[in-house]
Amino acid sequence: MERSAADNRTRRRRRLRPRLEKALEMTPGCAVLADVGCDHGQFSLAALESGRAKRVIASDISEASLQKAMRLFCGAGYDIEFRCCAGLSGCSEGEADCCALLGMGGELIASILESDIIKARAFRLIVMQPMRGEAELRHWLRENGFAIANEAVVRDDGRYYQLISARYAPDEVLPLPEWWPEGFFQFGVTALEKHESAMLPMMERYLSMMEKKLNKAAEKGAVPPLLQSERDGTLALIRRYKETIS
Repeated sequence: MERSAADNRTRRRRRLRPRLEKALEMTPGCAVLADVGCDHGQFSLAALESGRAKRVIASDISEASLQKAMRLFCGAGYDIEFRCCAGLSGCSEGEADCCALLGMGGELIASILESDIIKARAFRLIVMQPMRGEAELRHWLRENGFAIANEAVVRDDGRYYQLISARYAPDEVLPLPEWWPEGFFQFGVTALEKHESAMLPMMERYLSMMEKKLNKAAEKGAVPPLLQSERDGTLALIRRYKETIS
C-alpha cells in the first residue's frame, strides 16, 4: 500500500525532546497553528512534518531566535510565516485556530493570554507547557473561563514537566472534586484521574521539596501557612492516586 505524503513526512521527521513530543501529541489537526515564542522553530517544523498543522505562524519576541527558526526552514517548502512580536500581538483574532505556548513560565503564559484575551478566546485549543508557575496558570485559566481539555506529565532530562491544553468554554469549567485540596492548583485533576505514569514520582518529588522547606522554616521558628498547605495538599493527592490504582 502506498504511503501518503503526510505519512512519509511523519516517518521522516526528527524526534523532539519528550516535553515537546507530548505537546505535539496533544495538538489536534490545525488549519493554522500559532507557535508563540517559537524559539528555534523545531516544534513548528514537527507540527508541519507530522501533518498536525497545515500552516504555521511562528512568532518570537527575539529577532535572533526567529532567524534561527528561519534557517531551520530554509528550503523546506512548508507553509510558514515568521513574525517578530510579543505574545499574540502579531496575530489577528481568528487567524489561527490553535495556539502553542511552550517552554515559558506559567505566569508569563497567563499574562500573554490576558493581554489579548479576545484573541485567546477565539482559539479552538491552546496547548501549554509551563516551565514553572503551573499553579498560577491553572488558577488563571479557571478564573477566566478556560476549560481544561487535556493534561499530561512527562519526564525530560531528569525533570518533570506538566502540559495543559485548554479552550475558552465557561460552561465547561466544572467545580473541583470534593476530595480535591481547597485552593490547590500545583497539579491537575485530569492528569491525576488519567493516572499519568509520571504523576506519582512528580508529586513525590514535590512533596520532598516541600518537607525540606518546612523543616528549614521550623528551625527558624516560623512555618508559613501556604507552605504547610502545599505539603498537605500534595500528600492528600498522593494518597488519592495510590488508592485509585490499588
